[in-house]
Amino acid sequence: MRLRVLVIFVLVCAGGFLSSPDIFAQSEGEETKETAAAKLTLGRAVLCEEIFANAPRNQTVVFSVAKERAVCFTAFENVPQKMFIYHNWFYRDIPSSRIRLVLRPPSWSTYSSIQIRKTDIGPWRVEITDAQGNILHVLRFSITD
Repeated sequence: MRLRVLVIFVLVCAGGFLSSPDIFAQSEGEETKETAAAKLTLGRAVLCEEIFANAPRNQTVVFSVAKERAVCFTAFENVPQKMFIYHNWFYRDIPSSRIRLVLRPPSWSTYSSIQIRKTDIGPWRVEITDAQGNILHVLRFSITD
């Protein structure tokens, strides 16, 4: 009988200890990936014809097939740690390409591009997302003759 009472007592105490929210709380100063991503700030997102000296040149939302290339430039601030973002290119709401790009602290600029062909004439968009797929920004543009 005493053994049974002792076992029940230990189980009740252990159950209370394990269900305590404090033992699963993160240590002070420790960040989860979700917390880190929440601090990430997209400072600038533009479409342009080219990158020159690490900066976008000839910003536009209408690209001619003659230009041969469309570029999406993004600049981030408050990058808490090395992480990835994506430039998701869509043609007429159909995914065309998904480009993974690295970000490094404390701030980072990056870009991706597509080659423009005659068959690409029409509406496009680029969804800039974090690694979890959360949309940070959307840029819309068109390709014309």
